[in-house]
Amino acid sequence: MKFKFPLQKVLEHRKIKENLAQKDFQEAVNLFNEEQERLNQMSAQIQNAHLQAGALSSQGGAQGPALSQIHEFLQGQQIRIQRQVQKVQEFEKLVEAKREILRQAALEYKIMEKMRENKFEEYRAERLSNDQKEMDEQSILRFKAVKES
Repeated sequence: MKFKFPLQKVLEHRKIKENLAQKDFQEAVNLFNEEQERLNQMSAQIQNAHLQAGALSSQGGAQGPALSQIHEFLQGQQIRIQRQVQKVQEFEKLVEAKREILRQAALEYKIMEKMRENKFEEYRAERLSNDQKEMDEQSILRFKAVKES
């Protein structure tokens, strides 16, 4: 007699649910990382613009239009960075929500897995008990057969 867990379909369903939650979480993390990288690139562009403005200032001469253009870029970039920071924060919230969903799905799966293990241990104990009873009966029958001969 083979062990058959009565809630095997539920266990499999919860495993699938956990895998889907893991996939959603990974996608959210990837999107978050992309947005964070975009924010880092914007910050690097600001640093480069400051360096370029410093270089133009040290050259001297008629650098007014170029410096004005850099100044306008910096102002626009600051606004874009503020928007990007908000976007990154939204993605961070999304990642946390997906992480919680994944944690809950993993917990539900572990509960079912533990239940399966407990049922298997009960089955093993019962099987060992039945096997022992059967061996005891066979020993008694052999003893009777030897005694009667």
